[in-house]
Amino acid sequence: MGEKTQEKKQKSGAGAKFLDILAAFVLLAGVGYGGYYLVQQRVEINQETNYIAEVEPTTEAVPESRIIFENTEIQNSEIYNGSLILVNNQTEFQGAEDDLVSLYEFMLAQEQPIKSFGVRDGEVKVRQTNAEHLIQLFETFFAETGDDNIVVQSGYRSKERQEELYNQDLESTGLDYSEKVSKPGFSEHQTGWSVDLTLAGGEYDGTGVYDWIDQHCYEYGMILRYPENKTDITGITYEPWHYRYVGRGHAYYIMQNGLCLEEYMELIRNYPYDGEHLEITDYDGKLYEVFWYPADTVNETTMLPVPGGLDYTISGNNTDGFIVTVDTGEFSEISENPENSGDSEDSENSEDPDNLE
Repeated sequence: MGEKTQEKKQKSGAGAKFLDILAAFVLLAGVGYGGYYLVQQRVEINQETNYIAEVEPTTEAVPESRIIFENTEIQNSEIYNGSLILVNNQTEFQGAEDDLVSLYEFMLAQEQPIKSFGVRDGEVKVRQTNAEHLIQLFETFFAETGDDNIVVQSGYRSKERQEELYNQDLESTGLDYSEKVSKPGFSEHQTGWSVDLTLAGGEYDGTGVYDWIDQHCYEYGMILRYPENKTDITGITYEPWHYRYVGRGHAYYIMQNGLCLEEYMELIRNYPYDGEHLEITDYDGKLYEVFWYPADTVNETTMLPVPGGLDYTISGNNTDGFIVTVDTGEFSEISENPENSGDSEDSENSEDPDNLE
């Protein structure tokens, strides 16, 4: 009787061990499957916790670069072309003299008659993009003020014509160099991106009702090229009548920060393609991304990175590289109204861009 009881206990113990092993195996398999599921879902598990919460699979895409760039081949000679090229007493113009239109004939070709301003004659030429924005600027000026006395006195000027003016000034002053007329080849007028203004029956000094132009020109991609407080940098005396097209985003940034074009071009060099890009907006808040890229010094062409699927412009800087301006298709909150210049006495009146007199 004792032997049978002992045998029964042994069998009972063996069965219990078998069940324990089976349970452990099932538990291990369950943990393994759960671990596989979590790894597949790329969920990091906190090893210090004693439980595993239910995990919902995610369908959110992995974040990617906002702009994808691809290479395009461009001739190195294009560093001398574009609306941002810098021409001054130290940097000669070497670009193409094309895409020029007679401003007067361009005005006549518009669907609606342009009566908001005048042009000296049919020989005044500018780049077509420049012509389009000048018309927009003066049409708005006329609508705001009712004044139609502005006359575009000059635009594009050839190197030969610049030489004539330069020599005439030397003869009239008796000096060895001109203090008022840029050297032939070094005049911004040769680019076709700038204009000089005058008034019907008077001279344009940018005061009075015409101060509106200074306060709003950036909305149309224009800047006052030679501000009074930047003569030591531009090398040109204050010219309240001389305006230059650079593009809406660039003009807005320049005016916001009280810069001249020389300072802005130097600033852009701090934003190379392989580093942080400069983010700017135009007056309407459209967001642009800007970077500088050096021209290839070995080959005749440069493989320039440009955005795929987005609008962009390329401009040379007139020395050694390219400036790419990307229209991101996005909008940002509009900043404070730009000041006319960094040291302007009227800066305290620049809070409301639509209430400047």
